[in-house]
Parts: sequence; structure tokens; C-alpha cells
Amino acid sequence: MEAIEQAIRNALSKSDANNPAIRQKIYESAWGAHERSLAANGALDDDQREDRRERLKASITRIEKEIQTEGSLIPPPAPAPVEERREPVLSGDTVQTIQPASRIEPSLGVVPEPDLGVPESASDGPVAADNYRPDRLRPRLTRKAEHKKAGGLSKLLILFALLAVALGLLWLVASGIINSKPSSIPPSTGNPATSDSNEPMKEGQISSEGTWITIFDPSDSTGVSVSGRATASVDGDQPEKFLRIKSPGEADDISFAVGEGVLDQLVGKHAVFDIIAKSEDGTSTQIAVSCDFGSLGDCGRTRFDVSDANAEFLVQKQFPADKKPNAGGVIKINSDVSQAGKSVDIISIRVQITN
Repeated sequence: MEAIEQAIRNALSKSDANNPAIRQKIYESAWGAHERSLAANGALDDDQREDRRERLKASITRIEKEIQTEGSLIPPPAPAPVEERREPVLSGDTVQTIQPASRIEPSLGVVPEPDLGVPESASDGPVAADNYRPDRLRPRLTRKAEHKKAGGLSKLLILFALLAVALGLLWLVASGIINSKPSSIPPSTGNPATSDSNEPMKEGQISSEGTWITIFDPSDSTGVSVSGRATASVDGDQPEKFLRIKSPGEADDISFAVGEGVLDQLVGKHAVFDIIAKSEDGTSTQIAVSCDFGSLGDCGRTRFDVSDANAEFLVQKQFPADKKPNAGGVIKINSDVSQAGKSVDIISIRVQITN
């Protein structure tokens, strides 16, 4: 700090030190150089910077008091040069500071030529050095505070935007919009009410790939048989014909033959039977589906709710690999579990191997 005080005294000795406006300019120049030095020294913490400011204010106060008391300023002799460090010296109007590597001292920039006229903002009275802060430094401090505030607000807005995007993606995944796979099979509208044995496959579980084997088609009803009071008759026009079945009682089933050659292909395989059906216009009913494949077992008894819109009803079965069919099998359908005698239109029955 002695170096900056020496620089101030040298600058005052080369100017009209009795002019308060000139002294004010020199003090401001010294203060600005000191602030730049503090900003460049990253090793100092806030307390150390404030301590150096207080020491500079004390030096300015001491110099100002000396001028006001003595009426003049006599610069002290320059300190003897030290090999380890060189003190700042004012030469003419330019003040240069050479600082050792271990310590950064403030350097005075170019001191403007003293203006003998007093500026409008200057006062003829004594210059107060206590709590000295040049007014020109205040806008810069205000701008820094505003920049910090604006930066914090920008980070907060970015954080909210990222959070909104993450929530949107989570909603898309949860709703099934992302990674949803279209199916070539029309969705089933049947809702199974109960299942006596095997559970029916759920919508979307059937593979869109693979070969279908036709078990029943309305164009050939030779494999259809009825029991009890059940009835079955082909009806409808092209392009869609159907087999209308009716079961007045619980034991009145309609059977659809599954050939032995078809069962040979299903040995050791997991198969899905697809029944495409609908009820009469404006009605709904509940059907029961069962099957008997002889030595290869059965598929239990499953119930489906059927409306007057075409729908697929799926029944799955794992066929044993250690057995062979000894004859053909059948798929049995009762058109009305409630025994009210409601009719159902069977459009087709087919099977697919899924493994």
C-alpha cells in the first residue's frame, strides 16, 4: 500500500494539489487502478480485498488531511530499491507498477492532464475520503448484480423447460403412443366373462406373422354338426356369408370338426384358435367355447361376450409333444349361456401356430 500512496503523492506533486477537483481526479484514478489490481488477483478473498480498500482510504485521508493542514504536499523521498520487488513510480502523466510474483499491487492508469477549471460535479470544499467510493464505479457494480440475477433466472427457465419435456415423454410412454405396434388382426371386442380352464388370449397378444389354417368357412359346412335342439344354417350374401347357430339349452352345442391332419401339425406346438363371430342385429349374448382333441387333450371351457359387431375371440392351447392324434377333434360352441335361445353368426374359425 506504500507504493500506491507514493504514486498518489508523486502525481499530486506534479499537479495543482491545492485544487480540490484535481485532487479528486487523482484519487479516483488511484482508486480505479487499485480496483483493477484487486480484480486481477484471484488469490484474495472478500475480506482481504476490503482490508486493502480500507488501507487505501486511510492513505487518501492522510494525504488529504496533510494538504488541508499544511497547505502543501512535500513528497517523501522515494524508497530504496529492493532487489526482490520494485515499487510503482509515476513518470509524467503515466503511472506504471511493477509487481513481484508473490503479490499484485494496484497500478495507476493514465492520469488525465489537470484541468484548472473546476468541473460542475467538483466542490471547492475539502475532499472526503472516508468510505470513499467513486460514483463512476457504482453503475458497473449495479450491472454485475443485474447480470447475476438474469443468469439465475435463465437457468431456472431452462430447468422448467427440461422438466416439462421429461413429463411429456413420460406421458407419451405411459399412454402407449410411443412404441405401439399396429396389428394386422382386427381388435377383439369380446370381453371374456369367465373361464372354466384355459384363459383366453388378450387383445394384441396374437402374432401378426405366421400362417393361418382354416378350420371352418361358411362356403363349406360339411364339418358342422349339432346336438340336442341346436340349429345351424348358412345365411348372408357375398362377400360375407355366415353360419347362424342357435342353442336353446346348455347341452345344445354346435360342433366344428378339426381334421386329424390339422392336429398333426399342432403336435408339440403352441396354437391360437381364432373364432370370428357376431350376434344378431341389436342383440348381445354370451357364448361358451370348448374343444376335444382326443389324445391331445382339450382347451377347457371359455365364455365370451358377443355383440352385433364382428369381433375375434381367441383361445390358446399348448399341444403335447409326446403324443400323436388318434383321430380328428372338435370345437364346440354354445350360442347362449343364459339359455334364452339367442343366435350367433359364425363367420370363420382358424388356427395359427405361434412358436
